[in-house]
Amino acid sequence: MEIDKTTKKILDRVGISFIDKEILIDREALLNFSIYHELKQEIDQLRKVFSSSSLTSLHKEANAKQKWPLLNLIRQILRVYGYKMEPIRKCDGYTADGMKKFKRFFLIQKIPSLNA
Repeated sequence: MEIDKTTKKILDRVGISFIDKEILIDREALLNFSIYHELKQEIDQLRKVFSSSSLTSLHKEANAKQKWPLLNLIRQILRVYGYKMEPIRKCDGYTADGMKKFKRFFLIQKIPSLNA
């Protein structure tokens, strides 16, 4: 399935391009509400491409009802195009109390097809 212009624009804004087979993206980029509000117009255009009954991130009140609407939108769009987001935690040192700190990422990779 070919990725449409609106979807490409949304994915580019978040920092996802499909040059590589696997992409590692910082989770914090997907929790940014200002990016989500900038993409409101594109999300309205996505409603013409995808059914909002299958993609809950396209619902009118998604930003009020969902904790991380941008993360959900990207995850659901990628799933439609045959990609998955695997959460990854990497150590980011220790706090003064000796507690381990983590940075969170998502590894975006193609879902293997059953035909291969």
